[in-house]
Amino acid sequence: MASNDADRLMYKNIMDSNCIQQDILPKNNINDAIEYLKNNEVPQVEGLYQALFKRETFRHCSVYVSDKNNSKIISATNVGIQHENIDSNELQQLVDFAYEYDQTNKIMVLFACYLLYERIHPHEDGNGRLGRLSFLENINQLTESYVPLSTALRYNKSIEQLMNEIFKHISFGEIMKKRQIKSGDAAIYRVEIQEIGLNKFYEIIHDNQRTKQQYFTSGLDDNICKLIVKLLNMIRV
Repeated sequence: MASNDADRLMYKNIMDSNCIQQDILPKNNINDAIEYLKNNEVPQVEGLYQALFKRETFRHCSVYVSDKNNSKIISATNVGIQHENIDSNELQQLVDFAYEYDQTNKIMVLFACYLLYERIHPHEDGNGRLGRLSFLENINQLTESYVPLSTALRYNKSIEQLMNEIFKHISFGEIMKKRQIKSGDAAIYRVEIQEIGLNKFYEIIHDNQRTKQQYFTSGLDDNICKLIVKLLNMIRV
């Protein structure tokens, strides 16, 4: 593929990824990330993040991916690793392993590493975009032809649903029942109950006791692998 064609494809991939997150990065950031990937055979987590987002790489707070928040429950589809346990060297080893792996099932290994990266959630923002770009959408790395995952997620609801199903099996979620608000409660009291519920849920997130080993262990069983293969077959060109 000609260099200009590759650059345009990479630009489109990153734009599709931005659209999924409903957060469009400046054009210069995207071009800097493309240039970085062209000049680095194995991207460094911090280098690529700085090129694309130009902000502090690793978070210093708890994060979770929100899910249902209705009258009965509040939940998270995934709770990221405690920020004290974020290890930049181990994250880089994950990237290095994926890029150095040279067996026929490399795409499965890349996908598994992407899932681990998302579960760890090392950044305050941009985890999905950096994970997809690093492991699945760097055309300088891929040897097989696939529709970029970001593009597939943006335009294909079936892919999005299947991806959510895969994440559900590998993520560390939380769910909390809300204290029920009665119809006769005064409005100010209802607000107080809602705030108490949110604060209690945040405490659960902050008190995440899962270990670094748990986050870095894939735990991909046969059923999850079958779902991944199904998804890859759906986006194979």
